[in-house]
Amino acid sequence: MSRFPPLAALRAFESAARHRSFTKAGEELFLTQSAVSRHVRNVEEYFGVPLFFRNHRAVTLTPEGEMYMRELVEAFSRIDLATRRVKHSGRQDILNVHAYTTFAMQWLIPRLKKFHDTNPEVDVRLTASVQPIDFDRADLHCAIRTAPGDWGGEIRADKLFDSWLIPVGAPNAEAEWTLRQPGDLRHATLLHSLARAGDWRLWLDAAGEPGIDADRGLKFESSAMAYLAAQQGMGIAIAQSFLVQDELRKGSLVRIFPQTTRSDRTYYFLSSPRYLGHSALEVFREWLLTELPGDAG
Repeated sequence: MSRFPPLAALRAFESAARHRSFTKAGEELFLTQSAVSRHVRNVEEYFGVPLFFRNHRAVTLTPEGEMYMRELVEAFSRIDLATRRVKHSGRQDILNVHAYTTFAMQWLIPRLKKFHDTNPEVDVRLTASVQPIDFDRADLHCAIRTAPGDWGGEIRADKLFDSWLIPVGAPNAEAEWTLRQPGDLRHATLLHSLARAGDWRLWLDAAGEPGIDADRGLKFESSAMAYLAAQQGMGIAIAQSFLVQDELRKGSLVRIFPQTTRSDRTYYFLSSPRYLGHSALEVFREWLLTELPGDAG
């Protein structure tokens, strides 16, 4: 039997299998394509079976290759995590993150434990407000903000979510206010976020109800407060759909009407130009982007 492949060969196979490309594996590992190919052949010779189907323009995994890739991806993930823990033991990398209150409460905080479990060396310091961000003056590594468009050439902006608006209420809201069509909202209490004052008007116009007073009702400092008020049966809130998915799944909120309207505000992850390449920032960015649902952006 051939000698057990060295770690470098296993790394090369794992990377090539993940990317389904020897070229991309070489770029990731700073190796030539031919070096990756030699490493993969070394692993195949050890097993005595091919791990890739080699086509003219692409490579695909054999069943044995698929199985071995899954095992190696998990194993190398554990090795990488253990290495980071030892390397950073006794030392924390501070990462200052700024977001909107509602985004932080509804989406980011429920996922932060997962990030901390796999990146214990990063000390996340999360702050929240609706104030504009000035990376030149604020000691921030990154921020999550909304805007219709361009952030400027120096700021790295990764698109996270488009914002789609839906009306939501408590499970008994439709019966309490007899809500059968959008026009019935004139009889219900509307719940507003002061940070997103135009959302009800935007949805009502798209639903064909420009005559309803979109300004009346109860107003709250943040959308998170409006969502909580809706759960308590105080009225109907206009919600950003991706921020109330957990409540909809649990049944503490229900969609009142099927109409969905797109807001002009798109969510972006902004990296401070001063901290580009900072290890904690890059690890957090990579994790955040992998947390996005498949249809985000």
